[in-house]
Amino acid sequence: MTGSAPLTESVMVRAAPLTAYTAVSDVTRMGRWSPESRGAWVLGGRGPARVGTRFVGINRASWLPWTTLCTVVAAEPGVRFSFEVGFLGVALSRWTYRFTEVPGGCEVTEEWLDLRSGVSGRLITAAAPAVTGVVRRRERNRATMRTTLAALRTDLEGGVAGACGPGAAGAPEAAPASQRDLRR
Repeated sequence: MTGSAPLTESVMVRAAPLTAYTAVSDVTRMGRWSPESRGAWVLGGRGPARVGTRFVGINRASWLPWTTLCTVVAAEPGVRFSFEVGFLGVALSRWTYRFTEVPGGCEVTEEWLDLRSGVSGRLITAAAPAVTGVVRRRERNRATMRTTLAALRTDLEGGVAGACGPGAAGAPEAAPASQRDLRR
């Protein structure tokens, strides 16, 4: 719950910060790398994500998929991309990606901050395992962040990512880009 320190993981990538930013800020692609995200529907049009862009995140950790409403809160190309996640009007978390230039590429840092607070936050926390199948959210997020960053690195460096499902790097493209991550 709120008050805990942000959780961070980093990876070095042989790609320019802007290249990494462009991939991550296209939230419809997140399902290519993340074992929990199944993609997203961007609300209100196309184009680069900017502060205020809203999207529906589609997730699945066990048998039951769930959706969240997300809002971009920072969009600095090549530097930082951040969005807040809510469910039923309750703030859940903030995800931030930072891109730092280093010799030969960039360091991508993924950060998760738990925003659940108050009575509604405690209720969501209590009910979440029944919906998501995840009992220890912080531990689960650390593991999925590592998997996500490793698959992102593989994808950006031209390899085939850890094949997190349809739409993963190297998988056949059958659906339009805006929908391909939603086929699971």
